[in-house]
Amino acid sequence: MTVPRRSDMTYHRRNGSFRGKSRREDTRSTLPHSLVIGAAWSWRLLLVGVTVYAAVRVLVLLSLVVIPVVAALLLAALLRPVAQLLQRRLPGPLSALLTLLIAAVVIGGLGYLIGLRFARELPVLIEQLVGTVRRIRAVLGGGGVGQFQLDQIEGSVINWLQRNQSQAVAYLTTGAGYLVEFATLTLLTLFITFFLLYDGDRIWRWLLTPLPARESHRVDLAGRAAWATITGYVRGTAIIATIHGIVIGFVVFLLGVPLALPLGVLVFVGSFIPFIGALVAGGLAVLITFGTHGWLAALILLGVLIAESQLEVHLLQPLIVGRYVRLHPLAIGLSFAVGTVLAGIVGAIVAVPTAAVIHQAWPALRGPDRDRRARPK
Repeated sequence: MTVPRRSDMTYHRRNGSFRGKSRREDTRSTLPHSLVIGAAWSWRLLLVGVTVYAAVRVLVLLSLVVIPVVAALLLAALLRPVAQLLQRRLPGPLSALLTLLIAAVVIGGLGYLIGLRFARELPVLIEQLVGTVRRIRAVLGGGGVGQFQLDQIEGSVINWLQRNQSQAVAYLTTGAGYLVEFATLTLLTLFITFFLLYDGDRIWRWLLTPLPARESHRVDLAGRAAWATITGYVRGTAIIATIHGIVIGFVVFLLGVPLALPLGVLVFVGSFIPFIGALVAGGLAVLITFGTHGWLAALILLGVLIAESQLEVHLLQPLIVGRYVRLHPLAIGLSFAVGTVLAGIVGAIVAVPTAAVIHQAWPALRGPDRDRRARPK
C-alpha cells in the first residue's frame, strides 16, 4: 500500500486535514495554462455565436415585422422636426397624422412622376442605346474584330432591349409584382411611425417600467444616446443624399440626357447605402449618358461623380454625420460587410447606424461605477 505524498495532497483550512487531489484537478494541472484558457474561451464564444445565429434566424423569420419597425424608427427620426413644428398649433394625434400624410403625398407624388416620366422616355432611350451599340460595332469592326462575333453581340443586345421594352413599361405603369407584401410593409411602417411620432416618449417610459430604478436610469441614458445617434445619422445622411441627387440630376439635365429626374432620385435613394450606393446609382447614370451622348458627356458626369464622392468623404461626412457616427473607417466597413451578408440591402442600410448606436449606448448602459472599476489605476 502506497501512501500519497504531501505534495500530492491539498490542505483544507476548515478541518485542518490533507486530502488527495481529484483526477480532474490532477489532469488540469498537467495541461498547459494557455490550453485551459483557450478551451474556456472557446466554449463561451461558441455559445455566444450560436445565440447570435439563432437571434438572426428569428429576425429573418419575423422580417415582415422587423423591417417595418426599423423603417419606422428611421422615418420617425427623420420626420420628428416636422411633427414637433405642427404640435405647436395642433393636437398630438392630428399633428402626427398630418406629418405622415405630408410624407406620403411627397413620396407618392415623386414616385408617380418618376414612373410616368420613365415610361414616356424609355422608348427613346432604347432607340438611343441601340444606336450606340451600332456605333460601337462600326468602330470595333474597323479594328479587325470578327464580323460574325459582332453580329452576334449586336443581335443579342438589340433583341434584349427591344424584347424587354414593353415589359418594363407595363411593370412601371401597372405596378405589378409583390404588391401585397409591399402594401403590408408600408401600412405597418406608417402605423408604427404614427405612434412613435405621437406617443414615443410615453412608449419609452412604459418599456422602462419593469426595470429597477438603477437599471432603468442606465437604460434610459443608453436609449436617449441611441436615439440621438439615429436622429443625427438619418438627418445627416438625408442631407448628403439630397445634395448628391440634386447635383447629379442637374448635371444630367444640363447634358441633355433623358430621365434626369429619375436618375437624380435614384442617386438620392442609393446614397442611403454606405460606400457603394451613390457610386452604383451614379454609375448607371454614367452608362445611360454614354449610351445616349457618347464618351465626352459620360466622362464629364463621371468626373462630377468622383468629385462628389471625395467631397462627401472629406467634408460632408465629417461635418454633418461625423459627430454622431464616431466610428473608425475599419469598423464602418466591417459593419457594412456583415450587414450586407446577413440581410442584403436592408442590412447594408441599417448596419452602420446599428454599430454607431451600440458604440454610443454601451458606455451609458455600463454605468459610471462600472467604468471606474474597469479603468486601470
